[in-house]
Amino acid sequence: MPLPIGHALAGLACAQVRPGFFFRNRWYDAFFFVFLANLPDADFLPGIILGHPNLYHHGIFHSVGAALAVAAVGGCFFYFTGHRVWTRAAAIFLVFSSHLLLDLFALDLVAPYGLPLLWPLANRYFIASHPIFINVIRSGRANDFFISLFNRHNMSAAGREILILGGALAAVVVVRRLLKKKDH
Repeated sequence: MPLPIGHALAGLACAQVRPGFFFRNRWYDAFFFVFLANLPDADFLPGIILGHPNLYHHGIFHSVGAALAVAAVGGCFFYFTGHRVWTRAAAIFLVFSSHLLLDLFALDLVAPYGLPLLWPLANRYFIASHPIFINVIRSGRANDFFISLFNRHNMSAAGREILILGGALAAVVVVRRLLKKKDH
């Protein structure tokens, strides 16, 4: 699974496709995209509270079913603010799903391998046969979970994510500017 920095870069790349899509303030908008791209990893929180951070990780919150549920809740929020519900809900679904896509292409060395992508329709776990992202080494104990993320292996993983996803972000920014220039 990529680190939060990789998911954040993916979220920022999505935000650059149409800046100001959710909120007029581009900073709020970018923050919301980053939040959505990292949201599936909120499944660490119950485990951290119970003293076992990995207990629920890569569970049902890493599925298309969860993406649909989050999109429905987000759509309801935007309904009450007077925005277009379906386009906002679709964007929420896609940005949340970017997390699933990145995790699908990550090396996973901890059982269950992969993620329950099609939950609730199937309980099978899915993982790409050719990973792009390096696994993340982390502690299974709550007391040293966060500090365990800072190690040489994970810094290598972060570097790879920055190269790949930072490159994707840069490409989106360049294409957007070229298209904007073409329209003028």
